[in-house]
This record gives sequence, C-alpha cells and structure tokens, in this order.
Amino acid sequence: MQIKANIDGWAHACCGPAFSTGDTVEWVMAQLRSPRGEVSFELDDHDQLSDSGVPVSSVTARIVSIELVDRHYVAAIGDPRQMIASEEPARITEVIHIPAGTDFDHDSIIVCLDVLDPASLPPVHEWDPQMEFEVPDEIEQQRSARTASYQESELREQFAKLLERLTKTYETVASVRFDQLGNASLVPTNEEAASVHWILEFATDKPRIIADIAQAEWEFELDEQHIDLLGQIIEAAARGQITDRRRGWRMKAMFMEMVIELDSGQKLKQRQKIEGYFGKGNFGIVGSMGDRMERGNHRYAPWR
Repeated sequence: MQIKANIDGWAHACCGPAFSTGDTVEWVMAQLRSPRGEVSFELDDHDQLSDSGVPVSSVTARIVSIELVDRHYVAAIGDPRQMIASEEPARITEVIHIPAGTDFDHDSIIVCLDVLDPASLPPVHEWDPQMEFEVPDEIEQQRSARTASYQESELREQFAKLLERLTKTYETVASVRFDQLGNASLVPTNEEAASVHWILEFATDKPRIIADIAQAEWEFELDEQHIDLLGQIIEAAARGQITDRRRGWRMKAMFMEMVIELDSGQKLKQRQKIEGYFGKGNFGIVGSMGDRMERGNHRYAPWR
C-alpha cells in the first residue's frame, strides 16, 4: 500500500535525519482527514500530534519517491520585514536524497511510501487544519477594531484618492499594493530605487502612520497634513531624491542620516542610531540594518 507523507521544512531543518529513495524507514505517523474529506499522513517527529491527543503509530515503509515543495514569498503589505506566501503555485522538485536537517531550506517534503504492513497505520482522525493556526480572540478583535477604525475614519477618502493617484502615476514602474486596513507598499521595478511602505496604527490615542522609507522607519501623525506629506515623500522617492549617509559613530553605535528632498525644496532629515560592536577596527551590525549600512553614502536611483 502506497501513501504520501508530509514533512514540514522547519521540522526537518531542526533535527531531521538524512534519507533516500529505496531506504526502509520506521516513522511515527498520524492519519488525518480534513473537513473536505482529504486524508493526509503527517510525521509526529516532535511529539506535536501525540501531545494533542491525535492517535499515532510506528509505521515501517520503503521510500518510493521524494519531492521538495517551495513556495514563493512576498513582503506583507505595509511591512517589508514580514514575508508571506504568495498565491503563486508551489514549485515541486523531485529528488532522490534529503540531507540531514542542518541548513535545510525548503517549505516541505512529500515522501511517497510503500507501507509494508497496512494494518500498522493509525486510525483516521478528523482534523481541521485551520484550527492548528487559529488566531487568538484578542488578536482577531484588534484586527477587526483596526479595520473598523480605518473604514470609519474621515481620512479614508483622502487615502483612497492618494492611492488612486499613485497607482495611475507609477503603475508602469512600480508595484502598488494596499489593503482594507489602509496599509500600502510601493516597490519600484528598479532595484536601485527606494521603496516606500506604511501601516496605520490606531491603537494609541494619537493614530499614526508608521512608514518604512528605503529601510528607515519614520512616524507621522495620522492627519490630512501628513497624508499629503506622505504623497510628497513618494514623489521624492520616485525622482531619486533620497540619500542615506553614515554620520560616524560614538561608543558602540553607528549613526545613519537619511535626507528626503521634497519638490518644494524642503528637506526632511532623520538621524538613526544603529547598535553594533567593534572588533579589530571594524564595526559590526546587530540586527537587520546591515544592508542599509553597507551602502554607506548612497543616493537612491529614480523609479523610472
């Protein structure tokens, strides 16, 4: 009897052993049926299933084939540091060997197994995969409140007009994405140009725009004046009028200064402290600011 087992990439990367087609393996498995009637076989390689009460059993089988599954990931709208799976179909690659987990970097593994004793398979367990990733009530409530705050905001129409104008103006040179929360991402096709992202924050007494401009974080009050300023900043980014400079260091920190030249002639400046460490005359980065610092004194290219 042949079955297909799924192994999560993170689980194998943790401590999974090497295996190849033709090998005989003994794996602890569960047999799960989704609400749609689909049956899947999952490895209980970290006791995550047995601890939840799902019946598991040890199954001896010969490996018939192995496939690697890789999904395409994109930055979340408004937050380039959060990567989410896109709607593109996953890429499937057939292989004959899986190395031990160290440095394994794939979403999942699908293994076709020839089960030597079908009677050893565990009983089918009714399983809703959505329950595994259930969003806590308080987080869902916060999300709903944010959506309601944006939909009821008097500034929503101004944002809508801004996004409509930006889409029409830059749709041939940049990807313009936005969602129902008022968050947006503008990523130019030219990789040497500056991207702009923002999220709207309603959790405080003073709602804010938290913007990521060429990997530097800026904060503005959420009002008509700053929505208009945000549009001017995007126009400056599109013209290539953003520079980032090193401004020396003090103690164990490097300082970076970003300057945005608006069309009006006004210059917006922000100095940011970047924590690091010294070693043999070199400055090392602690955190995710390495790319920005490596560019040193840099002027971003125009979008067009």
